[in-house]
Amino acid sequence: MREKVLALLAESAGVSAEELNDDTRLVADLGLTSFDLSDIVVAAEEEFGIAIPDSRFPEIQTVADVLRIIEEVQNGDT
Repeated sequence: MREKVLALLAESAGVSAEELNDDTRLVADLGLTSFDLSDIVVAAEEEFGIAIPDSRFPEIQTVADVLRIIEEVQNGDT
C-alpha cells in the first residue's frame, strides 16, 4: 500500500517518490491545493476500493496522515 500511495502523491506533486517521507507536508512542502488533495482522495478510494468520509479531509496534512487514514478506513475505523 505504501508504495502505491507514495507513487500517487509523487505524481500529483510532480516529484519523485524518493523525495517523500512520512513528515512531508502536502500543502506546505509540496504546494498541493485543496483541489489536488480531493483528486488524491478520489484516486486512493478507487485504488483501494474504499470510501474516505469527507469528515476525514481536514486530517490530511502529511504523507503519514494519508497512509493512516487509508489504513483506518480499510479496517473499518472511520
